[in-house]
Amino acid sequence: MQLPNRGMIGVASGALVFLTACGGNSSNLAEPEPTKSASPLTSSPSSSSGQPLTPTASASDADTEAALPRIALPVESGATVEGLIDIDGHDIYARCAGKGAPTIIYFTGWAPDPSKRGVEAAAGIERAAADRHRICSYERRNTGRSESVSGTQSPADVVGDIDGVFHELGEEGPFVLLGASFGGLIAGAYTVAHPDRVAGVLLLDSSITDDYFIDKIHGFTGACLPQNRDADAHDSLEKLDNCRLSKWAYHRRGHEPQVPLIYLASTDPSEREPIADDKYRKRFVARWSPGVWKLVGAPHYMDESDPQLVEQNLQKVIDLAER
Repeated sequence: MQLPNRGMIGVASGALVFLTACGGNSSNLAEPEPTKSASPLTSSPSSSSGQPLTPTASASDADTEAALPRIALPVESGATVEGLIDIDGHDIYARCAGKGAPTIIYFTGWAPDPSKRGVEAAAGIERAAADRHRICSYERRNTGRSESVSGTQSPADVVGDIDGVFHELGEEGPFVLLGASFGGLIAGAYTVAHPDRVAGVLLLDSSITDDYFIDKIHGFTGACLPQNRDADAHDSLEKLDNCRLSKWAYHRRGHEPQVPLIYLASTDPSEREPIADDKYRKRFVARWSPGVWKLVGAPHYMDESDPQLVEQNLQKVIDLAER
């Protein structure tokens, strides 16, 4: 996987940066377009109406695919459930376990191949929570055990899948959002789409909505570089144009809720570089109520390597939200 603030598949030439709370005139520098045609911002007919393709996980093993469980609906409050849910004609794999409140929604990092399964990545955090929190996770369309859908995902597709999954599971929020790596951008998109459903946010050395602004400062040499956009939108497993999603969320930053956010920044910035851009990330954090920037000794993928650290900071977000 590439750096969180760069094209996830394409290789960027030059540094990538994103503007955050400092604003700036977004009309000063036009955003490059991908080399292949992209769908409009408000909708994605190809991905929204396209017929599901083959599931991404173990596609060559029909017996394994046939054995995937389906979640029986409706879900009893506090029940542990795991399996497939039909969301507008395509199957999404999801899991919820634990009985604490508020419910925590985990957003995993970028999936470079089908072996990246968001539900499995959340397992350590779920164990660390020891039933103190209700942890819910899902595998984005085209990834893990979820179904593949034709076309590039739009921001509406990304948010719509989250809405569909957790509505079907009976989880109505407000939620604490947990974003790891690229999953921070997914969490950011949800916060501006549904600020009333967010109680707090914990980000793990992650991408942020202001990555669009940072990339603009660097002349669109990262996720918004045309070849990177093309690779992310058309060649990656996720089929998700990161530049488009971060632009969509950044331009809606005025809708961010007044809730606590903690950002855990790894002392090893190799997956977050250039470290000089942390000043912009800190401005993003400062917009929240309160916003807390913390340097930690854990590696970038701390969601899987240090779940105890994650659980401790989830509790801190909840404590801040309850003040």
